[in-house]
Amino acid sequence: MSAARRIAKNSTFQAVAFAAEGLTEFILTLALARLAGVEELGQFSTLIILASLFAFISAFGLPSLLTREISRVRDDRGQIARIVNAAVGLVAVLSTIAALAMLVVGVASGYPTPLLRALILTAIALGLQSIAMVVSAAFRGIEALERSSAVTAVMEIAFMLLALAAILLDARIDGLMAMYVASRLAALVLAVAFYQARFGRLWPAFDRTSWRTLLSKGFPFSVNSIFSFTYSRADVVILSFLAGNVAVGFYVAAYSLTMRMNVIARTLTFALYPFLSLQFVKDTRSMLAYTSKGLYYLIIAGLLIATMLWMFGNELLLSLYGEAFADAAAALRLLAFAVPLRFIETMLATALDASNRSGMRAMAVAVTGVANCSLNLILIPTYQVMGAVYATLASEAIICAVFIWCLRDVAREIMDWRSLVGPGLGTALIVAGLMLFNGMSIWLSLTFSVLAYSMAIVVFDPSTTEPLRQIARRR
Repeated sequence: MSAARRIAKNSTFQAVAFAAEGLTEFILTLALARLAGVEELGQFSTLIILASLFAFISAFGLPSLLTREISRVRDDRGQIARIVNAAVGLVAVLSTIAALAMLVVGVASGYPTPLLRALILTAIALGLQSIAMVVSAAFRGIEALERSSAVTAVMEIAFMLLALAAILLDARIDGLMAMYVASRLAALVLAVAFYQARFGRLWPAFDRTSWRTLLSKGFPFSVNSIFSFTYSRADVVILSFLAGNVAVGFYVAAYSLTMRMNVIARTLTFALYPFLSLQFVKDTRSMLAYTSKGLYYLIIAGLLIATMLWMFGNELLLSLYGEAFADAAAALRLLAFAVPLRFIETMLATALDASNRSGMRAMAVAVTGVANCSLNLILIPTYQVMGAVYATLASEAIICAVFIWCLRDVAREIMDWRSLVGPGLGTALIVAGLMLFNGMSIWLSLTFSVLAYSMAIVVFDPSTTEPLRQIARRR
């Protein structure tokens, strides 16, 4: 199978997993808000955030590390089994530590008994999920993403269905989080079944030598996890404290339509990551070439999305959220410019991890996390919602600049500035056309915009469609 077909296939399966994750998040938030009330929604959100926070201990970045390491020994089943068994044993210990830490937080925070039980269940679910993701990393490493994606999709869909049943039965928060545990257990059972069918028996190994290696190599991935979480969530916490929940509502509405578009970039980079990790040790120039191509396609997608959100953001916002969110329009239109930056950042981060520079990535994310918190504290008191927007834009520019500096020795090979010309012309065509034909219906305007942009890309660089032709071509 050609590289283009492999990447397309893996991207498709990863897109299904991300779609299941996004759908579950949206439906459960809506169901809790309408059927359970503000308090239970707040409790649920707090527990999920705590699980995300303590994942840096329980998983310790090992799913990403194992994906890279296994991609390089993909033909050695014995070595893969040794790596995964050692990682499962280590994650079992780390998850226990994370659960105890979460319990301390709950007791120190004075959680009532039902919420404390829910916290314990959340900690158990986190451990099960961490082990499932480590086992699934074996399939990501060998580029069998249909299996790793199936594990994620089953986990999310099972939780959505079980949680909806619990909400409809008016279950308390501990009953809801029991469903969380059940969904993670289902994912682990499926991951183990897939693993044992392909690699043989799964058995946690308590191997101190392997553990030291995993801890040493996994540390940068874990640091990246905690600081990524910090700079993507700190703005909401600071905005809530300094400007109130109404400001948070406006910001979240704008953020969800812009920065969450990064699922498109993540779909591609998840598929590329094991492939790039292998190419780094086999043929570095090939790895750089594919990184450059991936970056080019993400720039094309990112600039189109940014342009569409800038031109049609008001209509989209009002149609989805209603007139009450009209004040979020300015934030939405400005955050649109962060979309291509986030796409570039995601591709460069993948290149850093694939080329054994995860330590540099962790340093860049740490710098950006500190900068983001500082900027939010400085800007929000004066500019309120727009202060958080300005901080986000500045943070995206900072992390892109630091990533480019980290890759400075190969930057010219992976970042061809001529790749901006086609998307730039397409953007100019959209803006000029909509100004010339002002008054067109929204659907005609959208259709014109996509066609004009696509035409500019293909005319300027006909090779853009070559991977599509390779995918369609029968062997």
